[in-house]
Amino acid sequence: MVKNRPNGTFQIHTLMLPSLLFFAFHASAEEPVELEELVVTAGLEPISARDVSSSITIITREEIELRQVKFLGDLLRDVPGFSVSQAGGPGTQTQVRVRGAEANQLLVLMDGIRANDPASVDEFQFQYASTANIERIEIIRGPQSAIWGTDALAGVINIIRRKDVADQYLAAEAEYGSFDSVNLAADGGLRRDRWQISGGIAYADTNGTNISRTGNEQDGAENTNANIALEFDPSDSWSLLFSGQHVDSTTDFDDADFVVTGLPVDTDRVTEAQRDYVRGEARFDPLNSRWNGSLSVNWLNSENENYLDGGRDTSTAAESLEFRLKTSVLLGSAAPENHRLTFALDHEQVDFTQRGLATPYGDPNQDQSYDVMGYAAEYVGSAFKGFTWTANARLDDYSDFDNAFTWQLAASQYIHSNWKLRGSVGTGAKAPTFTDRYGFYPDYFVGNPDLEPELSKGWELGVETGFDNGNYRLGITYFDQKLENEIDGFVFDPDTFLFTAKNKDESSKRRGVEVVFDGQLAQDLAFSASYTYLNATETDAFGNTLVEVRRPRNTASLNLRYFFAGHRGNLNLNVNYNGSQLDNFYPPPFFALEQVTLDNYTLVDLAAAWKLNDDLELVGRITNIFDADYEEIYGFARPGRAIYGGIRGRFTL
Repeated sequence: MVKNRPNGTFQIHTLMLPSLLFFAFHASAEEPVELEELVVTAGLEPISARDVSSSITIITREEIELRQVKFLGDLLRDVPGFSVSQAGGPGTQTQVRVRGAEANQLLVLMDGIRANDPASVDEFQFQYASTANIERIEIIRGPQSAIWGTDALAGVINIIRRKDVADQYLAAEAEYGSFDSVNLAADGGLRRDRWQISGGIAYADTNGTNISRTGNEQDGAENTNANIALEFDPSDSWSLLFSGQHVDSTTDFDDADFVVTGLPVDTDRVTEAQRDYVRGEARFDPLNSRWNGSLSVNWLNSENENYLDGGRDTSTAAESLEFRLKTSVLLGSAAPENHRLTFALDHEQVDFTQRGLATPYGDPNQDQSYDVMGYAAEYVGSAFKGFTWTANARLDDYSDFDNAFTWQLAASQYIHSNWKLRGSVGTGAKAPTFTDRYGFYPDYFVGNPDLEPELSKGWELGVETGFDNGNYRLGITYFDQKLENEIDGFVFDPDTFLFTAKNKDESSKRRGVEVVFDGQLAQDLAFSASYTYLNATETDAFGNTLVEVRRPRNTASLNLRYFFAGHRGNLNLNVNYNGSQLDNFYPPPFFALEQVTLDNYTLVDLAAAWKLNDDLELVGRITNIFDADYEEIYGFARPGRAIYGGIRGRFTL
């Protein structure tokens, strides 16, 4: 059932990562108990969690603190359908693929701001995303372009910072550990009658590890994240919100040996990156009214500088400015909350800059831009008790290439107090990147300005149930998605004798099963587990079916949480299994494509905490306890065992 609240927000309380996939009811089928509501990123307007028909996962602040994970990419390894590939230790390039899709087909929002970087082939740079001061992370899997437009072809992640301030507080954390690593963080908030302000800052510095197979050079990283949020309610009907975040990062990395081995080798390479995310929003949500509206302005700025042997090499930058107008109205007379219609209109201007050394082979220096106007509509309704369905449609009108029309239909049905059936079908679209269209790398790649958006269609069916008086919850989802018009960035161009990008005539298919099981084994012992089977294939020009790279067929995770001494202490054990997968390799001197197999691996992490008093807590963790030797990208070694310890506190002022 759709509900509208005066402040436009929804809440739900959960115990562990996958719990929000399941909703157990402990009353008769004729009169189920209504759960608290939650903001989810599955609609133009927030939707009650029990009405969401797509696969969702919510990561809470409690779980982040129990696991003591410092970077977002490491936290996402347990999410069903997710595969993470990182080229070394903290700060190195990190790609996240959802249900076999490409890394730039997953949209990431930062407090509602589109955070995918147009200057980095439209991928979100997970290696720069700290978990400090995050209140929760909302994850929606499956095509969501009908709601969010481009980049949401495979799903959406919304990273939500702490904003709700009860009175005033200050929190801080300090940690030191292996590889001479330092992690510092602080956040706080102040609330008064009609306004509140909150913010935080996190700093991470590490000497790192050697990410190449040979040599002994350590590749370090330094990262600073700072954020602020301000909310002012001039009346019971109006709310004004402002949020901003700045990221500053420096990372060492290794280049490949293009002469002998084709593998990474110790080199003096450094990337400096800055990100700015700014959002302003005005909301009108009068009490006892059938409609509400909002106007928001979002700004993204990214800068990426690459240095070679101490000198400036190349750089890319991007800027995005988005305006969004949205209004929602409740329909009907008997039960208006059961039918809601929402419209949205948005406009985005995206600018791209590339700088580098011009040579007789070409000039990479360029400035490009495009704009897009989006028109979206959404209906959410309940035809009868226990049944909810949603319909979404969106048209993206691009200035430089073909328009994209996307849609989604979804429904959920409670067939028993403890059983929920749900399903959805929809389409997705991904605009070609600036690199695909205009990129230039001497002796290697030239862009293709005539590219068109990638298009997909996908569906899923799921069943969720709770048993043993709600102590255990089980969910099973089957998904199937087909990608057409896929952009291939490694096509030989006989006119220039370079590689270029083209839309493929062949299609890619991604299908599989996600299973999530969690429960309360004892009063102080809980667990959550997940397993994903993925079959991601593509068809080549000769009709052959090929397995796609960096997409393990089998992944699984297990998390155990144990509280002791009257909840004064806790232990958190996390196990992550990643099955074998393929990767591409282009060895010299001819650089012909070879496919190699990356072995499976299992990672075991343990975190512990002990409360000194109500305000202070000692913390410690061991990552990769059994010192597994593994790679997620061919030739790039991941870190071995590491030990960290520190202290954290939260004080009410």
